[in-house]
Amino acid sequence: MEYTESKSNGIVVLKLFGNLDMLNAGILKERIKESASQSEHRFIFDLEGVSFIDSSGFGLIMSLNDKLTELGGGLRIVNVSKTIRQIFRISKISSVIQIFESTEEAIQSFLP
Repeated sequence: MEYTESKSNGIVVLKLFGNLDMLNAGILKERIKESASQSEHRFIFDLEGVSFIDSSGFGLIMSLNDKLTELGGGLRIVNVSKTIRQIFRISKISSVIQIFESTEEAIQSFLP
Protein backbone atom coordinates (compact mmCIF):
# COMPACT_ATOMS: atom_id res chain seq x y z
CA MET A 1 0.00 0.00 0.00
CA GLU A 2 1.12 3.52 -0.73
CA TYR A 3 -0.11 6.86 0.54
CA THR A 4 0.32 10.56 0.08
CA GLU A 5 0.20 12.92 2.99
CA SER A 6 -0.93 16.49 3.45
CA LYS A 7 -1.93 18.65 6.40
CA SER A 8 -4.73 21.14 6.85
CA ASN A 9 -5.44 23.03 10.10
CA GLY A 10 -3.19 20.60 11.97
CA ILE A 11 -5.11 17.60 10.60
CA VAL A 12 -3.14 14.89 8.80
CA VAL A 13 -4.79 13.71 5.58
CA LEU A 14 -3.57 10.36 4.29
CA LYS A 15 -4.73 9.43 0.80
CA LEU A 16 -4.37 5.66 0.60
CA PHE A 17 -3.76 3.58 -2.52
CA GLY A 18 -3.94 -0.20 -2.89
CA ASN A 19 -5.21 -2.81 -0.46
CA LEU A 20 -5.52 -2.30 3.27
CA ASP A 21 -4.84 -5.84 4.38
CA MET A 22 -2.70 -7.92 6.69
CA LEU A 23 0.37 -7.38 4.53
CA ASN A 24 0.07 -3.59 4.47
CA ALA A 25 -1.64 -2.62 7.73
CA GLY A 26 1.68 -2.37 9.57
CA ILE A 27 2.86 0.44 7.30
CA LEU A 28 -0.11 2.57 8.26
CA LYS A 29 0.14 1.65 11.93
CA GLU A 30 3.78 2.78 12.07
CA ARG A 31 2.94 6.06 10.33
CA ILE A 32 0.24 6.83 12.90
CA LYS A 33 2.52 5.89 15.81
CA GLU A 34 5.14 8.29 14.45
CA SER A 35 2.57 11.11 14.28
CA ALA A 36 1.15 10.40 17.71
CA SER A 37 4.61 10.87 19.17
CA GLN A 38 4.64 14.32 17.52
CA SER A 39 1.25 15.25 19.03
CA GLU A 40 -0.66 14.79 15.77
CA HIS A 41 -3.90 13.14 16.84
CA ARG A 42 -6.40 14.10 14.14
CA PHE A 43 -6.39 12.06 10.95
CA ILE A 44 -8.43 11.70 7.80
CA PHE A 45 -8.10 8.58 5.68
CA ASP A 46 -9.06 9.16 2.06
CA LEU A 47 -9.99 5.70 0.77
CA GLU A 48 -10.70 6.67 -2.84
CA GLY A 49 -7.68 4.63 -4.01
CA VAL A 50 -8.45 1.61 -1.80
CA SER A 51 -10.18 -1.29 -3.50
CA PHE A 52 -9.99 -3.91 -0.77
CA ILE A 53 -9.92 -4.00 3.04
CA ASP A 54 -9.65 -7.26 4.97
CA SER A 55 -10.34 -7.92 8.64
CA SER A 56 -6.82 -6.77 9.58
CA GLY A 57 -7.47 -3.45 7.88
CA PHE A 58 -10.81 -3.05 9.65
CA GLY A 59 -9.22 -3.93 12.97
CA LEU A 60 -6.47 -1.41 12.37
CA ILE A 61 -8.97 1.35 11.57
CA MET A 62 -10.92 0.61 14.75
CA SER A 63 -7.86 0.44 17.02
CA LEU A 64 -6.37 3.62 15.52
CA ASN A 65 -9.64 5.45 16.05
CA ASP A 66 -9.73 4.31 19.68
CA LYS A 67 -6.13 5.37 20.30
CA LEU A 68 -6.49 8.75 18.58
CA THR A 69 -9.73 9.45 20.45
CA GLU A 70 -7.99 8.66 23.77
CA LEU A 71 -5.33 11.21 22.83
CA GLY A 72 -7.96 13.89 22.22
CA GLY A 73 -8.13 13.55 18.44
CA GLY A 74 -9.87 11.10 16.18
CA LEU A 75 -10.13 9.51 12.78
CA ARG A 76 -12.43 10.43 9.91
CA ILE A 77 -12.85 8.55 6.65
CA VAL A 78 -13.68 10.01 3.24
CA ASN A 79 -14.25 8.87 -0.34
CA VAL A 80 -15.39 5.34 0.43
CA SER A 81 -16.50 3.11 -2.44
CA LYS A 82 -19.99 1.61 -2.36
CA THR A 83 -18.59 -1.85 -1.66
CA ILE A 84 -16.42 -0.77 1.26
CA ARG A 85 -19.17 1.51 2.60
CA GLN A 86 -21.54 -1.47 2.66
CA ILE A 87 -18.98 -3.55 4.56
CA PHE A 88 -18.49 -0.66 7.01
CA ARG A 89 -22.24 -0.56 7.57
CA ILE A 90 -22.56 -4.33 8.04
CA SER A 91 -19.59 -4.45 10.43
CA LYS A 92 -20.94 -1.40 12.28
CA ILE A 93 -17.71 0.56 11.78
CA SER A 94 -19.79 3.39 10.35
CA SER A 95 -21.56 3.70 13.70
CA VAL A 96 -18.22 4.31 15.46
CA ILE A 97 -16.14 6.22 12.90
CA GLN A 98 -17.52 9.19 11.00
CA ILE A 99 -17.55 8.83 7.21
CA PHE A 100 -17.76 11.90 4.99
CA GLU A 101 -18.19 12.52 1.29
CA SER A 102 -15.33 15.03 1.11
CA THR A 103 -12.11 15.92 2.88
CA GLU A 104 -13.42 19.44 3.47
CA GLU A 105 -16.44 18.11 5.38
CA ALA A 106 -14.20 15.86 7.47
CA ILE A 107 -11.87 18.75 8.29
CA GLN A 108 -14.82 20.89 9.37
CA SER A 109 -15.98 18.12 11.71
CA PHE A 110 -12.74 18.51 13.70
CA LEU A 111 -13.01 22.27 14.03
CA PRO A 112 -14.93 23.98 16.83
